[in-house]
Amino acid sequence: MFLRSVSLIGLVALGTVATGCRCPSGGCVPSTPCAPCSYELTVADAEPPELAELIAQRDADESLLQPLPQPGETYLALDAATCQCNAVANAYQANMVELERHWACVQIECDSGAVAENLLLFRDGFALRAHSIRNKAASTALESFYQLGGLEAQQRYLNLVLQETRQSLQRLESLEEEGVELPDDVNKADIQTRLQEIEDQQFQLHFARLTLNGQLQKQLGCPISEHQFYWPKIDWVAEPVPLDAEGEVLQGLETRADVRAVRLVLCHAKKKTLPVVRALLKTSDPTVGSVEPQEGLRHRVLCLRCNEHEIPVRCRQLALLYEEKRQLATGEIKSACYEIVLRHRRVLLAQGTVDLRQQHLNMLTKKRDAQDVAVFEISQARGKLYEAQSALVQRLVELKIAQMGLRRAKNVLPSECGFIPILCEEGCCDSECFCCQSGCQSSCEKDCVCD
Repeated sequence: MFLRSVSLIGLVALGTVATGCRCPSGGCVPSTPCAPCSYELTVADAEPPELAELIAQRDADESLLQPLPQPGETYLALDAATCQCNAVANAYQANMVELERHWACVQIECDSGAVAENLLLFRDGFALRAHSIRNKAASTALESFYQLGGLEAQQRYLNLVLQETRQSLQRLESLEEEGVELPDDVNKADIQTRLQEIEDQQFQLHFARLTLNGQLQKQLGCPISEHQFYWPKIDWVAEPVPLDAEGEVLQGLETRADVRAVRLVLCHAKKKTLPVVRALLKTSDPTVGSVEPQEGLRHRVLCLRCNEHEIPVRCRQLALLYEEKRQLATGEIKSACYEIVLRHRRVLLAQGTVDLRQQHLNMLTKKRDAQDVAVFEISQARGKLYEAQSALVQRLVELKIAQMGLRRAKNVLPSECGFIPILCEEGCCDSECFCCQSGCQSSCEKDCVCD
């Protein structure tokens, strides 16, 4: 019976070798598309194309162009706090991480102590990761919010410049019809060109408004619609506030999710939690933490003493990563502080420009009757005033974004909306990385429950 079984197995093996594997997708690897490198020879054109004539020959009709969607009579009111907190709550990636955290809780409650110890660290890491994602979501939404608010304010000044330029062109055409000699410094072609430039800016502004509204709708978890527009309610007050960069850094190092995550794992690094340690190290570089002890009895016996060396290596890597995270956080927070100082100075300079333009316009208006100041000169001064006011709006937007950037660098935007990560393993340290300093005495009382 045994010989018969062996013969059958041998026949099956020979048949497989002779006929090949019964796998339809096996055999030769299919070829990939390949385009030939064959092109027609030519010479460079001697003269550039006359684009204006080419377009004119096609008799382009502007009425055939589809207009961009425009806002209606009503907008959706939106303030900064609502924008921030709705973006925090509706960050889909963070919500996915929270579900993963919940699944870790389920496993913690039903598995062994060693598995639970690893999953508790993973669970706390998920909480910090979700917090970091919400912080980024809030900052992205607030940046779109302030940009849209600035754009709506600039739209008003751009309309005033457009109206002033059109009036100047109408006055010029009226004087030409009356046969009045024009001033030497007034050129009709220049005014017409300026008018087209302003109209081009308006088209770009309309498109930017459409894009920013769409971004905000996505970031706030609302349906995408090109017919419903937000109206940002922004507090334009920009009072200079003294900043203590060192104090901001100290606060930020306690709230930064990336710093807290490395500190958390560093304080719980030991043989049982090596899977978590390796996973964290891989986030800094895919090659770090990739070498693991091999499975199997032979490997365990031969490398028993060698594997004990992994903890010191991982501890040193975690220490390097922790210091790197602290340095990066320090640099980002200080840079955010100094950017606020820069933006405040630019706001003051822009405000000074507006004051000078206003004074010049007032002077020309007073002299209009007494010294026969040309209306075109007054119109030009008024247009420059509107442009200076528009530039001031842009500087204020940059300041608001910079102020938000400091809160983003400190990772506090979700906390301001009540999303505070609750960590079970933070605040205690039983790591083997500190055996020489603490004698491996545990200071942890783990009475946390999954929520």
